[in-house]
Amino acid sequence: KKIYGYSSHLADSITLTAELLDEARVKGDIYFTEGRKDAVAYHYTDNNSRFVMVAAAEDEDGKQILNQLLHILLLSFLGGLAIAIVGGYFFSKGLLKPIKKIADEVNDISAQNFSRRIHTGKVRDEWHYLSDTLNALLNRLQQSFDLQKRFIAHASHELSTPLTSVSSQIEVSLQRERAGEEYRQVMKSVHQDVLHMSKLTQTLLEFAKASGSPGGLEIALVRIDEVLFRLPAEVTKTNRAYSVSFEFQELPEEQEKLVVFGNEELLFTAIKNIVINGCKYSENQQAVVKLGIQNEQIIITVQDKGIGIPEAELAHIFQPFYRVNDDRIKEGFGLGLSLASRIIKLHKGEIKASSN
Repeated sequence: KKIYGYSSHLADSITLTAELLDEARVKGDIYFTEGRKDAVAYHYTDNNSRFVMVAAAEDEDGKQILNQLLHILLLSFLGGLAIAIVGGYFFSKGLLKPIKKIADEVNDISAQNFSRRIHTGKVRDEWHYLSDTLNALLNRLQQSFDLQKRFIAHASHELSTPLTSVSSQIEVSLQRERAGEEYRQVMKSVHQDVLHMSKLTQTLLEFAKASGSPGGLEIALVRIDEVLFRLPAEVTKTNRAYSVSFEFQELPEEQEKLVVFGNEELLFTAIKNIVINGCKYSENQQAVVKLGIQNEQIIITVQDKGIGIPEAELAHIFQPFYRVNDDRIKEGFGLGLSLASRIIKLHKGEIKASSN
């Protein structure tokens, strides 16, 4: 066995071991590294003689090219990152500019200029849709605030009227000595005014309860037909001249179809208010209550024989303290139908009025 070697540098050499040569004879050729050099051992046969050639060298040009490529990639990455940051900043600034504009306009809206709205522009894009949505929300809020203001004004007026009457009667009765019968008459009148205020206060409390969220209500299974059967006795307590009759259509055999989830007392209050209103304005002071099932929905119809309501005013009868402008003004506060509407909507129901 002979080993021949050559190196371009006298001090440069490569370590050869018997294991390395044997592995090359078995595998044919192998690749390995030694220090900074890349090496290959190659086995071949010539004239029945077996040789193993081992060559090793350092690829200085290749490493230099790799280093240059690494620098180029690093600079490209840093440059691209800088461009992305700067471009992203200006892009996001331009993208969010409409949002800032909308936010500034919303912040400028206050109680003093609540009628002001967000400028939508002519281009119908996503920002136009967002502005329209916010304007619709502001419109609903303004309607709620206006309704609340009117409600407070009407409630204050309804409460101040009996209070003024009580104060005036007491003041007049104290101006001089009067007979016992006169004092008795004053006390009766004051008592009526106090009952009026008590009834109004109770109605306002029920109205506030019906205006809340369903989460605060005691919800249970309610049989609607059983609620209706309570009407005659309760309506007669309000006025002995009032009467209620029933016309039940073909009701389902399954009792579950007449059951709803809700607050029984509130539902009864809503239906009772509608029936009392019908009796109050009916020529014979009678209301007819019909119960039926249509498309898996419970339908309750209350009919009376009144002179009707003008078409233009039908849309307003469920507003608080609203009364039809004619000579049919009856005793009451104008809250019954509004309270009924709130309760029905609180139970995810629908209420409609028609006049023939």
